[in-house]
Amino acid sequence: MIENNNKENAKRIADKYIQSDGTPADAAYDNVIALRSAQEADKADQTKIIADLAALSSLEYDKERKAVADRLGVTVGAIDRAVREVKRDDSKGQGRPLELPETKPWQEPVAGDELVNDMVAAIRRYVVLPEGAAETMALWAIHSHAFDSFAVSPRLAFTAPEMQCGKTTALNVVGEMTARPLSTENITTSAVFRTIEIARPTLLIDEADTFLKDNDELRGILNSGHRKGGSIIRTVGDDYEPRQFSTWAPTAISMIGKLPGTLHDRSIHIQLRRRKPSEIVESFRADRAPELKVLARKAARWADDHAVALQAAEPDMGDLVNRAADNWRPLFAIADAIGGEWRDRVRAIAAAAEAKKEDLSVRTMLLADIRDILRIRTNSDRIGSNELAAELGQLEGRPWAEWKNGKPITAASLARQLSPFGITPMTHRIGTTTPKGYLFSDFEEAFAAYLPEPGSQSATPQQANNDGHCCTLQTATPESDVALSKAQKPNNDGHCCTVALSKPEIAGKEKEGVSCAQCGGGGDLQRVYYGTEEVLLHRDCQDAWRATQDGNLGIPSFLDRRGELVP
Repeated sequence: MIENNNKENAKRIADKYIQSDGTPADAAYDNVIALRSAQEADKADQTKIIADLAALSSLEYDKERKAVADRLGVTVGAIDRAVREVKRDDSKGQGRPLELPETKPWQEPVAGDELVNDMVAAIRRYVVLPEGAAETMALWAIHSHAFDSFAVSPRLAFTAPEMQCGKTTALNVVGEMTARPLSTENITTSAVFRTIEIARPTLLIDEADTFLKDNDELRGILNSGHRKGGSIIRTVGDDYEPRQFSTWAPTAISMIGKLPGTLHDRSIHIQLRRRKPSEIVESFRADRAPELKVLARKAARWADDHAVALQAAEPDMGDLVNRAADNWRPLFAIADAIGGEWRDRVRAIAAAAEAKKEDLSVRTMLLADIRDILRIRTNSDRIGSNELAAELGQLEGRPWAEWKNGKPITAASLARQLSPFGITPMTHRIGTTTPKGYLFSDFEEAFAAYLPEPGSQSATPQQANNDGHCCTLQTATPESDVALSKAQKPNNDGHCCTVALSKPEIAGKEKEGVSCAQCGGGGDLQRVYYGTEEVLLHRDCQDAWRATQDGNLGIPSFLDRRGELVP
């Protein structure tokens, strides 16, 4: 029966019946009552059918779903969706719905410097941290309330070499001050993007070392959420409809060991250690730290009041570039908006953090070690693959000695690691042998790109080509003296090379033996190799001197020193 509060609606419908077919009002009213009763009965029946389906096992449900869909005149997908809705009911489904605390902004305007100072003091009550870490955590927590104002949301990473270093406590403390915190000790790939799409939380992922390292797909999701607009596409339903899911969310991670390389690159790092007995902190319990919730509310109010300014901010990033600049830009923008000492303070913290930030890329580590090996080999410009692999295997504290199955890195493995940099072994003459190996110059571009050194044009001293060509090279360290007796010489292959003296004023002194081999004068000279001969020449005298040497060797003047016709 239609309830009393719906009778007026029924009468209005009855009037329409009278206007359309002339049925008496009472009969029309009875028709509406009957129709509504039937509809309610059908609805109750359908609800029971769906509830019964939801109670079936997966196998039984799969057998019944198509028959039920045909009986109700709907698609199988509609049945699936209805069953999922029922299973989401807390009284029938597994688990429980997500419960994210909504942070109500503070009722009054908040002074930024007081807010951050209070947050720093609160953090230090519970965790022993390295210098600058509490300030970083406070600024990152504020960023979580305003992350939509930025193009990048840096991951905040708490790492430690062992257990009981305070990782979980640090994560929980900072989480209490963030926007819509959601803590988890394990999460699947699909749960991440579905949770972010629905709830837009601040993800607090603990114990990541137990499930993150070997999960490439999950790392990809967390990587994509580093940048605003990050998303993934998945197909859903029986029709495999493509749907887009957001991955854009502030994320903090704690784990033993090292973050995977790609996440490491997208993170601001806080390396923790075990607390000394002399270092006293309070035991943390969220239910006994109401001041953190108050600070979260104040952070929300400050972020709301400064959202426009943060979105328009273009902070000076100083010497930070690329991904490091991306990671610190939100925190710099917040510090600039706060003003006062915080502008310089956060930049000093960032500079110190990036200076000691360990580069976990194995290939970059390999380049750095190769650079160190090549730097001490001043009497050659090439090295064999086996020789380089053997020298890498001798380095202590590096992975090369136990590269695979406890055995040192091989020449083949070395080649595979260097291949992405465009560096491949070639056959080169080394003494009386012609093994596979590398010219030092093969590494120069990779060194410059991945191991830049301030004030240096190249990561390694440039060497002679030794490939049958003449060349003129500059040293990579122009401010250092280069003694003649320590010249970098090529192999004795009958060709010439020129190396510039690093300090012309030294060459310009009138000293015995320091004069141009062509004209006999002093001044700015360059060291020239021709076969086994080493001489000093003015730049303008080199062609004449070389022509003389070519003539002595019987090389016709119409050929250049590579045996090609001179145009």
